[in-house]
Amino acid sequence: MDKLRVLHVTNNFPSEKNPIFGIFVKEQIESLEALNVKNEVFFINSRYKGKIEYLKSFFRLSFKLMTSKYDIIHCHHSFSGIIFLLTLRFIDNNCVLTYQNPPSKEGGILIFKILLFFFDKIIFKNQVNSFKSKKINVIPNGVNLNFFRQINYIKSINKLNLDINKKYILFMDSYKKRKQKRIDKFQSVISSLKKIDKSVEPLFLFNTKRSDIPYYINASSLHIITSDFEGSPNSVKECLACNVPIVSTPVGDVNNLIKDVKNCYLSSNFEVSNIVKLSIISLSSNQKSNGRNRIKKLNLTMENISMKIINLYKDILQ
Repeated sequence: MDKLRVLHVTNNFPSEKNPIFGIFVKEQIESLEALNVKNEVFFINSRYKGKIEYLKSFFRLSFKLMTSKYDIIHCHHSFSGIIFLLTLRFIDNNCVLTYQNPPSKEGGILIFKILLFFFDKIIFKNQVNSFKSKKINVIPNGVNLNFFRQINYIKSINKLNLDINKKYILFMDSYKKRKQKRIDKFQSVISSLKKIDKSVEPLFLFNTKRSDIPYYINASSLHIITSDFEGSPNSVKECLACNVPIVSTPVGDVNNLIKDVKNCYLSSNFEVSNIVKLSIISLSSNQKSNGRNRIKKLNLTMENISMKIINLYKDILQ
């Protein structure tokens, strides 16, 4: 079979100024290369060029689709899907759309229903029970287990010039502007924990060099998620792959990800006090998790997820 030609349209992709933003989209695309896929990326860089970039991208994308032929157009994020629809090239192209958050948090329900009508397939990162359609597929992002692995704690601390006497609590975000991540709540949790244990120290990762992230994860005693909403948070899967404990608010598919995983806890609500309580339990145990086994059990390796996407493409083509 000839290589599949796929054009990925995304507003979420690494750039020179922000090399970690949308890294999961980039790595997913790269993982498809080994599976007989020829990928091209059409990046709508609205983050740094402003909303006018969407208008400019409409004209650029229209021209590209008139002059090039692809087997699949794969849009990442609802806004990318809207720009593609406006070109009217859905008429003669097979198209897939990946939502990165619940539809209510990514453009709204009305836009979702419009996109669902025109796209051949929709990918959710986790199950959204309120939507039923044969077009909807649940495919979370995969984890590269060769890259995210357990590394010796002392080695990680020394590599990053951190203090071996501290208990680092990890907060991860690709950039600082996402209110949904609730850094304010995280800081409140840290303040409460420090009253009990002065060795507790926050460890913030914003736009951190990718090659260093496994070391930061392995230098951490705990990863805390304080988000108001998520799809399928990559940081949780990356920490599980490194056997680092997790405490999280009840968002996205975290409940399924950490189910039966040692020393990982899901809060029953979004209250700071409950997150603090669970964090104390986790830190007091002074144990690693067995999250890596959970990732394997759920078939969330990068290779398995890539194959699911390939099969989705093939279903559309058939």
